[in-house]
Amino acid sequence: MTLQFLTIITAAGGMALVALSHNAYPVYFMFSALVAVVIVSYVISRLSAQGLGWSREISDRVFENDPITVRLQLTNRSRLPRFSLAVRDTLPPLLETDQPLDFTLPALWPRERISISYQARARKRGVYPLGPLSVCVSDPFGIFQRQATLQARGEAIVYPRPVELDGTLGRSALGARGAAAGERARAYEAGLDFYGVRDYQPGDELRRIHWPATAHHNRLTVVEFERGASENVAVLLDTRAGSEFGTGVDTTLEVGVRVAASVIRWALVSDATGFIAADSAKGPQSLSVERLDQEYQALELLARVTADGSLPISGLLKWIAPRLPSAGSVYVITAAPDEELPDAVASLVRRHIRVAAILLDAHSFDVRASHTTEMADLLVAAGAETVGVGQGDNLRGVLEGVLLASE
Repeated sequence: MTLQFLTIITAAGGMALVALSHNAYPVYFMFSALVAVVIVSYVISRLSAQGLGWSREISDRVFENDPITVRLQLTNRSRLPRFSLAVRDTLPPLLETDQPLDFTLPALWPRERISISYQARARKRGVYPLGPLSVCVSDPFGIFQRQATLQARGEAIVYPRPVELDGTLGRSALGARGAAAGERARAYEAGLDFYGVRDYQPGDELRRIHWPATAHHNRLTVVEFERGASENVAVLLDTRAGSEFGTGVDTTLEVGVRVAASVIRWALVSDATGFIAADSAKGPQSLSVERLDQEYQALELLARVTADGSLPISGLLKWIAPRLPSAGSVYVITAAPDEELPDAVASLVRRHIRVAAILLDAHSFDVRASHTTEMADLLVAAGAETVGVGQGDNLRGVLEGVLLASE
């Protein structure tokens, strides 16, 4: 009950007593006018929440701790004005802002559209649902207020931030470390077979433009080469339920996701084909990316993964094994290696597939978890290159060591 409502009711009651005691018609009229104001204000407040349209825009391709711009648009679709709108948005946990989420609009006239925006930051990669939108509308006199909830939902996709690796780090098949750009390009194409021509796409190197075909088709056309098997880099991330250790932002899964994103970026920068696989509640999922401009597809997959799968890492490795060509490289990232993993690794090694096991030390994230030292020895015996990653370790140094070993 607002102060305006109490004031008008008190005034109307006083006028009613005066009118009855003195039988004064002007006072009757004033009393009737106040009652009419209350009734009209009530009706307007009931209708004010109707006819409101909304839209939400969220900045895309945002990484952890980058600002996310959220823009809301409210539109009055009716023929009546809306007065004293109080708008409040809703943010999920881990999505933070130092700006107020309450906005006050004095009036929204018929067909008028108003934009309001704010910025937030996510301390952790993931998919963040936004909304609903709470709107409080009032009549012109502020006597009655009506609270309405607009769904106005959306989602902010926050990508994991890959580790910045040494820019000179590359695969030997693509050129020696420290080679000039032209030498690296020639080394890259020296062992590749001509595959065909295709339309130019953003990210293609200009030196691959096929000028005769470009002139013939009147559009940019590039030469495409068939990739060798040694240029296939597969990343397997353990997302089985119960395989995540730690709390909040600093967990084994978050470190594993960052490692996976870094290896995929390194593969694409090195002109290799990147392949990523992870399990989920709906079953295993995989994605193949061939060009650097496709990196965001892999990052979005990594932004959405959670530890809710059913396959152990060995099961995921067996599921993906038939899809892996010989002579490629496989990076297995896990904090909960199972007993069958060494056998699964050995079967790939026999196919001349290089396997690198990146073991996330669960005990360093949660003292109740077990160490992976014994499993590391078994994986080495199976033919895998094995490295451990603990909480707070320098990921750049660890990854550069693992990737350098592939040269």
